[in-house]
Amino acid sequence: MDPDPRVTYKKLRQQYGDIFSVYIFNKPIIVLNGYSTLRDACVKNADLFSDRPHSTFNDYIVKGKGLSGTSGALWHEQRRFSLNTLREFGAGRNIMQDKIHEEVTNFVKALEAEQGQAFDIKCLVHNAVCNVICSTMFSKRFEYTDPLFMKALNAMDEYFANLGSSGLLNVLPIVRFLPGDPFKFKKTVQSGQTFISLLMEHMIKDHLHTHDGDNIDDFIHAYIKEMRLRKEKEEKTTLDLENLVMVVADLFAAGTETTATIIRWTLVYFLHNPDIQEKCFQEIKRNIGQIRLPSMKDKVNLPYVEATIMEALRRADITPTSLPHTVPHDVQFRGHMFPKGVPVIVMLSSVLHDPDVWGDPENFRPERFLDDTGKIVKKDEFIPFSLGRRVCMGESMARMELFLFLTTMIQRFRFVPVDGQMPSMDAIIGLTYSPRPFLVKAIPRM
Repeated sequence: MDPDPRVTYKKLRQQYGDIFSVYIFNKPIIVLNGYSTLRDACVKNADLFSDRPHSTFNDYIVKGKGLSGTSGALWHEQRRFSLNTLREFGAGRNIMQDKIHEEVTNFVKALEAEQGQAFDIKCLVHNAVCNVICSTMFSKRFEYTDPLFMKALNAMDEYFANLGSSGLLNVLPIVRFLPGDPFKFKKTVQSGQTFISLLMEHMIKDHLHTHDGDNIDDFIHAYIKEMRLRKEKEEKTTLDLENLVMVVADLFAAGTETTATIIRWTLVYFLHNPDIQEKCFQEIKRNIGQIRLPSMKDKVNLPYVEATIMEALRRADITPTSLPHTVPHDVQFRGHMFPKGVPVIVMLSSVLHDPDVWGDPENFRPERFLDDTGKIVKKDEFIPFSLGRRVCMGESMARMELFLFLTTMIQRFRFVPVDGQMPSMDAIIGLTYSPRPFLVKAIPRM
């Protein structure tokens, strides 16, 4: 296989069609391609294609708990509670906007402190986005230089970077016994457990000591209250402390890594396309000015900025294969037999980069999301957050963060390359596809 699975699966699709299966060592995997096939499976047949396959790797690091790797009653109850709680705490509404504004202000100050010098923006972006999630999960934000915060985020970063190699464990479990840890299995487990113990377990323990059922101000307190309420009523439930650790870890990881990565990819595209960056700035300047912070109410007046963010989500394609799905029993689908438990790969990339849909998918062209009058065009095939029941739970929060962070960044700074050195357009392949390290200068706009 090519190091980038998109390359291999694209070639196989051209030869065998939208549905094919491959064996990786002795494990079969079914790959679905094209919008029609994905919608048929994940939306029209959601009851059949919403489960997760067994993961050997999860047995070692998360013991199958949480949101991302679970199925059935456990997944349904945890997801339903998480969605309802996030809505209560303002995901997509003014309460969340205020939290993001607070962090955007701190982020802008950190950028100003760089004084136009060359620097790697990765840590600042990651810290800022993580603090938004921290305020929702823990009612707490950290200083960017906080040692515990830095150690936890470094562990999470290492976990995501190595997860791609460690995934081999799922198809060839024996690799965990090889000397020298060549597939970074041990390192990945260690970094995942470090991240969980430093932030998740530490914060939950603190919340258990300070819990007040009449003062629910974050996700963990809401979970503890509901967990104890159901226990008092002697209801059958999966809400317990073990699941709480992994649900918070899932929400934290999913809500930070993807958003921070898209912000960095957008900067990569800006450095390669300074005219697009300038066009975004001029639209912001006309409709908002340079004094007040942008708000979500401004979104309707900034169609080119919104189109640019949508194009970054499409072009970056940071989760091209999504997480694997499976079927709960043998299933006939579009003339093929899908055996019970077989991993099913949903190729989001086959839709987001489909030339029949986008024409020139490799080009960064925000105008593809605008009509002749300059208004946003919403295409069904725009599925960067997946589709069906497994659609990203934090989509509304992520969209709000991307809009507020990027609009403010463009409003306050002009981002330029260092000594003419353009960042690479090639991705680092991990659980997400992230930009290679690059230097940038943030020049304050006058």
